[in-house]
Amino acid sequence: MPTTTSGSAVPGQWHRQRRIMGEAGQERLARARVLVVGCGGLGAGAIPALTAAGIGQLTLLDDDVVENTNLNRQTLFTAQDIGQPKVELAARRMRALSPQATITALDHRLTGQDVELVAQHDVVVDCTDRAASRQAISGACRAAGVPWVWAAIDGWTAVLSVFAPGGVQWEDVVPDPTEAPAPLDILGSAPALAGAWQAAETVKLLTGLGTPLVGRLAVVDLLGADVRFVDLSAR
Repeated sequence: MPTTTSGSAVPGQWHRQRRIMGEAGQERLARARVLVVGCGGLGAGAIPALTAAGIGQLTLLDDDVVENTNLNRQTLFTAQDIGQPKVELAARRMRALSPQATITALDHRLTGQDVELVAQHDVVVDCTDRAASRQAISGACRAAGVPWVWAAIDGWTAVLSVFAPGGVQWEDVVPDPTEAPAPLDILGSAPALAGAWQAAETVKLLTGLGTPLVGRLAVVDLLGADVRFVDLSAR
């Protein structure tokens, strides 16, 4: 076992996390397969948190390249990365963070036909910013029987929920989805916070710990320093 210069044992990478979820919980994460759709602002919050938590198999999906306008919120990238594929950069950096994990990069936009891909995972994390992408994720997850974690950002506000098979679905919450006519204005820290929360919801789903946001909607107002919850079961 590695030791410090004083001879005491060096704690493992997940030493402090194991103390709150136990060996069994950490083992579940090591065996877990998570698909993250989108490597942008939400992805910058979710992907490092999932990787650092000890997810054993992480599949990253994105078909975009880094642009200058991304850099206020997509902190996986730097100015030197402009023009390069997001998914390859994100995967490379996460492999450096967790060399023992299997991290796969797919330069692809998910469609409702990707049921087989979704079915290979235990949880899907939606880090996209388009209604069409969310419709595709919802349809594929329903067909595959896989839960997914959703978040969306507008300005200083974030909304989050978890959609599980047989429960309230995204279409119940957003019955008439439309695309924004122009890119939304976004405070950089809003997707960072929401993405990290998505990672926490994913950990809860995989370990069975805590109470996931199933049947509930969290609305985070960073400008007003307020968080409220909406019961979706009555919808």
